[in-house]
Amino acid sequence: MIGARTGTRRTANQHAQSNLGYALFAMLLLHAVLLLPSGSHPVVASRLATSAAPLLAAFCGLWRAKNVAPREELPWRMLSASMVLWAVGQAVEGLIGRSPSALNFTVDGADFFNLIAAFPMLLTLSNTRRTESIQSVIYLDSAQTVLAAVLAWVLLYRMSLTASAAATAMSTVYLAECALLAVSAVVRLATWSTLEERRRVHLLFRGVWLFVPIHIGMNYASGHWNLHAGTVFDLFWSVPFVYAGWQALHLPMTELPEATHQEPSPGRLLIESFCPLLITTAVFALAASIINQHPVLGLSAVFVLLLIQTMHAGVVQLNYVTAQGLLLKRERELENANVSLEQLSMLDPLTGIPNRRRFDAAFAAAWRRGLRRRKPLALLLIDLDFFKGINDVYGHTYGDECLVSVARVLGQQATRPDDLLARYGGDEFILLLPDTNAGGAVRVAERMHDAIRLMAAENSASPFGGLLTVTIGIGGGEPEIGSDPIALLEVADHALYQAKQMGRNRTCTQSCAQNASMSTR
Repeated sequence: MIGARTGTRRTANQHAQSNLGYALFAMLLLHAVLLLPSGSHPVVASRLATSAAPLLAAFCGLWRAKNVAPREELPWRMLSASMVLWAVGQAVEGLIGRSPSALNFTVDGADFFNLIAAFPMLLTLSNTRRTESIQSVIYLDSAQTVLAAVLAWVLLYRMSLTASAAATAMSTVYLAECALLAVSAVVRLATWSTLEERRRVHLLFRGVWLFVPIHIGMNYASGHWNLHAGTVFDLFWSVPFVYAGWQALHLPMTELPEATHQEPSPGRLLIESFCPLLITTAVFALAASIINQHPVLGLSAVFVLLLIQTMHAGVVQLNYVTAQGLLLKRERELENANVSLEQLSMLDPLTGIPNRRRFDAAFAAAWRRGLRRRKPLALLLIDLDFFKGINDVYGHTYGDECLVSVARVLGQQATRPDDLLARYGGDEFILLLPDTNAGGAVRVAERMHDAIRLMAAENSASPFGGLLTVTIGIGGGEPEIGSDPIALLEVADHALYQAKQMGRNRTCTQSCAQNASMSTR
């Protein structure tokens, strides 16, 4: 059932993609038909058709926003908002516009939408991956957009200008807007972080640089050649939007492998730090353009921009400091976890005493220390007598309990800080005694025998009163230059073997120098 629903959604998604693609070219074809030579200029119909291209492109952007990763949705929605505002401006121009020119220089209701259409796109270009996920930055950007809308309204409808001055001002404003978009698109080519962001930035770059020469060409043709709307040249307005919409539908959506910059270069970081100023530059230009006739509003807008930029820098810095603090905390936690894991890897999981790995490291360090200080070293290899019988008769649970108890009792005999008792494997334990001669090792072994006897652990397989006993082999000697520490282990193992041959429940001692039995018990 779930698979069926997923397949249905995928099919519906493919149908929507196909329908939007067909609609783009059907609209372009219909616009071309409307502009066929007929003896008159269908200005209104042409401008309404021109508004359909960015509207369809906006739907293509929303379709992509729905299908990309959630973190990539907002930029696509903002781009779609820009195209919707431009479409509204074209529709309003077609319905109430008074100028038949291909590019209208008179100030009317359409100019407000055409002017602010660039701001969602500028916001997309201003925000990088480091800032677009910060909620406070989104609020600050929204405040800049509202301020831009207010300033645009004042510039268009509250300035005392003659018709020619207004036409010149509008031409200048639109050209400046196009130039800012073009430069911003070039700047953002160097500051992408993910594969999807790279596709979006490159599409923006190509779309903007398709639109800019068309706008400049229409501006020049309208002012110098008296080019009218309703001609075949109107189709040029639709080209950037049809291209952008088609690309939004058909650009790949794969995210893996994610193409990222390996290490941000200083130049890239510098560019990223300037990106938030792109939208601020546009708002500042609007404030500067009205300051002569509305000085209070213009200066207030500049002050608000400074305040917003200060807050923006503070929010980004705070987010960076918070992230760094969190990173340091995670690093400390990771270090502590690594230390804990390292310690656990050195312990026997059953008895809780050091394991053979820990013993090997301690033994090597003690051997080097003994070599430097010329001090003797002793090893006690301890074997539980007839332990297999415990597991066979009483079960492995009782056997494990015996091992834990023996480890605790034997550990109590290793009283010095450098003494180390470890589980050597199975039912064997080993005790490392630095700075200890054979006599001292024998005394420790005797205490061990007594402690195990006092445990009175039951072992019916043992011939020694049905109690658990141990056999100990002692290897001792003074480390010498060129000698191998493994030899001391072999001596202790040989002593243990000899003690077992002599009947168990006893201690045998051998030295590296003599490699012969010194005493038995």
